[in-house]
Parts: sequence; structure tokens; C-alpha cells
Amino acid sequence: MYSTTEEYRQVLRQIVQMDPTKYYSDAVFNAFETPLDEETLDEFHYDDHAMSTYLDKVYQTTHTHPLFQRMYMSAAALMLSTNPEIGLAVLFSYDYLAPFYLCYQSYFLDPSAFSENNQFYHSIIERLEKRNR
Repeated sequence: MYSTTEEYRQVLRQIVQMDPTKYYSDAVFNAFETPLDEETLDEFHYDDHAMSTYLDKVYQTTHTHPLFQRMYMSAAALMLSTNPEIGLAVLFSYDYLAPFYLCYQSYFLDPSAFSENNQFYHSIIERLEKRNR
């Protein structure tokens, strides 16, 4: 799905359907004394409303499922937290977005078939638990 920060951000924007008209205006950019580098400009192209709405949707559709609860708690532990919503945010980070999104999509397409045997779930849990040791 991505191999650079720029590609990750583009994929994330597509997944959460960020609205490019909600990006920071030119007035914000003109407030800086020196021109901003491309990476910093890219960081400003972020629609926090779209991100929040999408995360809320994912959480609402998954938070009662035991396998998602396990993922959320394991991911939250990386941030020394027990808040499952923090865990969800971690799963949208660079290191976990690709497998988590595939995991979520497989659950979304067929919730009754989603199990511990799901390759994407297994991959995420294995990585999270290895990091939590």
C-alpha cells in the first residue's frame, strides 16, 4: 500500500476520505516567515474532521468484538495506555495501517467469518505482542 511517509499520508487520506477543501488556507502558510518545506506542507493537508468521523465509525462497528478489543488493548499498551480508542489510533499509524485496514475490511465484508485465523489479524497481534514483551 505504501513505502514512504508521503505515500502513507496519501493512503490515509483516501481511506478516511479527507476533503481537500478543508485543508489549511493559504493565509496559514503565508504566516510563516520562511517558506515551508514539502513535508511540512504535506502535514498541513489534514482533515481532522474526516479522520475523527472515520475512527468513530470503525470503533463503533468493532469495539464489542473480542478480537478487535484484543488488538485495541495491545496497541494501546504500546503507549502505556489501557484506552482502546488510543489503541485504534495506534493501529492507524504508519506501522500498522496497512494490515489493520485489510483486517478491518475482511471483518466488514464478512463479520461472521472473521476469526483468529484471519491472516491480517494474526499478523497484527503477533507484531503487537512482540513489541509489548
